[in-house]
Amino acid sequence: MYPYGMPFGENCVNRFSWLTVLIVLFAFAGCTTHSEDESKTIIAYTRWGDPAELDSTKELIAQFMEENPDIIVRVDVVSWQQYWQKMATAVVTGTAQDVWLMSSSYIEQYAAAGHVLDLMPFIEKEPSFKDDDYFPRAFDNFTYTGTGRDMRNVPFRQGALYGFTRDYNCSLLYYNKDHFDAAGVPYPTNDWTWEDMALAAQKLTIDFDNDGIIDQWGCGGGTWSTFSAAMGAQLIDPETRRSNFSPRPGSSAIYDAILFDLDLLYKYKCAPTPEVGVEEYAFVTGKISMTIEGAWEIRNYNRSKNLWDIAMVPLQHKDSKRTTGGGGVGHVIYSGTKSPEAAWRLVYFLSSDKSQRALGRSGTSIPVLKSAAYSDDFLADFDRPSKASYDIIYRNLMGGKFVPQYTRGYLEYMKLSRQLMQEVWLGVKTPKDACELIDKEVNTILDEEYGEN
Repeated sequence: MYPYGMPFGENCVNRFSWLTVLIVLFAFAGCTTHSEDESKTIIAYTRWGDPAELDSTKELIAQFMEENPDIIVRVDVVSWQQYWQKMATAVVTGTAQDVWLMSSSYIEQYAAAGHVLDLMPFIEKEPSFKDDDYFPRAFDNFTYTGTGRDMRNVPFRQGALYGFTRDYNCSLLYYNKDHFDAAGVPYPTNDWTWEDMALAAQKLTIDFDNDGIIDQWGCGGGTWSTFSAAMGAQLIDPETRRSNFSPRPGSSAIYDAILFDLDLLYKYKCAPTPEVGVEEYAFVTGKISMTIEGAWEIRNYNRSKNLWDIAMVPLQHKDSKRTTGGGGVGHVIYSGTKSPEAAWRLVYFLSSDKSQRALGRSGTSIPVLKSAAYSDDFLADFDRPSKASYDIIYRNLMGGKFVPQYTRGYLEYMKLSRQLMQEVWLGVKTPKDACELIDKEVNTILDEEYGEN
């Protein structure tokens, strides 16, 4: 859990930031080369990764090479902190690998600079590719129209596709069933409002030994971004490229969610303040009873000794319209590759049924391919959440409308917003003052990114 600063719409990639060593599965640097056997093509593949996925990566690459004996793949896995510095250097020096793992938050930057190929020509020549095999909005985050600073994120098939989505995650409300049972509190329902969550959280906030120190908190904090995203809020107006933190006519979801987060801390007193603090995985240790996190935490949360389950993220009001949907990471092909067809075969294989089922078993991500997500392989080794609750995940990923989430500078302005929000949680700044300052600073970042005055 990351209290007081959960990234808006961001997926599991930032969960791997603790991995600090470079793990070389097959020693390699640079892009396409030829093996001693001139009939074989060597391509390079790089990614960041979670230890749970490293073994499966080795196995998948071995399977790919067995099925494609004319291709040799050499792979390196890099920590999240090192990854983007490595890629920024690689594209400048022309030594980038043929295939990379790509975050939705970076794709526009690399696509606008011409570093990655449009994959639509490959898809159009792929007889086995069918749109309906994938979750409806799965490819939207990697689809853009226009060039340079005029690039715009658009729905799939309305522009160029710069990344082939590998997984498709969503945010969920996790709740500790043992805590709810002990306190006699009914489990969350999928039509819960913020008020419903606050009422339950207050009953679950308990000082068991009456020493004045809370032993069990009802919920974690810092979920404003996910609350607002569930209602379709956008941090940045996609047309004007202006920040949306401060409330304006017809658009206050982000600001309202920040106020609610503040109420959880100081009005309802059911979430730990920054001064109190809790460990990163407080839901696993039983220190908090509810948390809102991505589906990528399923593997980690299965370490808990408590029974738990999932529900939909609560909405502000009963009549609030839910914007379901997800986001994920994808694979890109370097525009400087000397073997684009071989690179495409690898990219397509990494989102094939075989690869997707392995991903589903890992518990680290939801497969983008529906057949794998609906298969018995999905979360096969985990007993939580209950199988009856899988439909909550599918409902998130099957519905919704197209809502652009990312622009250039995303990670920079999200870091800034989390820093300023911390001052709100500490009572140093008012939400109004913080949001106005965020708008000003974010707009400056956007102007720099898009070359506008």
